[in-house]
Amino acid sequence: MSNLRDAAAAVRTWLTRDGLPLWGVVGVDETGSFHESIGFDGRPDIVARRMRVQARQLHVFSEAAVRGWWPQARAVADGGFRALVRDFWQADGQAGFIHSVTPDRKPLDLKRDTYDHAFGLFALAWYYKASRDPDALRIAHEILDFLERDMADGNAGGFVESRPEALPRRSDPHMHLLEASLEWVEAGGGDRFLGVARRMVGLFQSHFFDRTHGVLGEQFAADLGLAEGAAGQMVAPGHHCEWFWLLAWAQARGAGDASAEGRSLYDFALRHGLDADGFAIDECDTRGRQVRLSRRAWPQTELIKAYIEAARQGDEAAGDAAARVAHRFLDTYLATAVPGLWMDQFDADGRAMTRTAPASTLYHVIVAFRELMIFAECG
Repeated sequence: MSNLRDAAAAVRTWLTRDGLPLWGVVGVDETGSFHESIGFDGRPDIVARRMRVQARQLHVFSEAAVRGWWPQARAVADGGFRALVRDFWQADGQAGFIHSVTPDRKPLDLKRDTYDHAFGLFALAWYYKASRDPDALRIAHEILDFLERDMADGNAGGFVESRPEALPRRSDPHMHLLEASLEWVEAGGGDRFLGVARRMVGLFQSHFFDRTHGVLGEQFAADLGLAEGAAGQMVAPGHHCEWFWLLAWAQARGAGDASAEGRSLYDFALRHGLDADGFAIDECDTRGRQVRLSRRAWPQTELIKAYIEAARQGDEAAGDAAARVAHRFLDTYLATAVPGLWMDQFDADGRAMTRTAPASTLYHVIVAFRELMIFAECG
């Protein structure tokens, strides 16, 4: 347990001293909108902005406010909420969130993307926890209305990738709809959100989980059969870890029991998805062959969460493994010249592959570090 407490103290220091102050000041413009990335010179990139990044950063500072991690977090979250609604919600006069805006925050890509809306729901749940603003709950219900009216697939199930429609369809947006719905259950949003969570668990069991190989499918055809060729055989160890953690949470909240399938994903990820240093690689195939040995930052955070969940279920060694990965993550991905940034990807030989730190990664870091801190303090 001492290893866990040491790791928890180290990640708390990074969050409160480095990560949140940098992204809450340099990572925000004068209107409250979040920048897409920060360069390793410490300056923001002035580029087009995606809705999903605005939502993820709104979550970050809303959760930081709820947990008291940084005194200025609530003010940043308030500005982020106003900017998200102003720039993306029904920005072209039609229902739903638009996908992106120009650097000066004018509508750019007007498509409606299910993944974006999942993160809109997720961010609003956390902002509601921080503020109890009734507009957050109102918009969340309007998002569900939009998804069910305009994005639902009445034949195969689930939701289409986007409007206009695009292929392949993916399990990933549905995973984040599960996460968002569970956060709304936690926030007291009502039974409607629990119903969505139950549907997502059911869809995972009926379509996304490959029972032949015991893995999670990533890409699908229009009828939710696996995509043809290599795309249908690709699996992501990071998503295996993420689903394992989510399915345990869903079961605890009464959204369905997929614990056996979740354990299969976890076992596969540990057996086939790690490199010699214990980092999660980017891609395997369904037979467990390591296809892409580069390693993004986010799969490491999902590995931490999966280890913590296994530790909650009684695996003491998993707690030590979570602490070990957290320390290695701090010493590699987060060891940047400007404190508070990260290397977002390394190649198979450990060489950095990125020139900026994308804001989208901070959501993953925050959730993993939170799970580690809570378990270390309460475990």
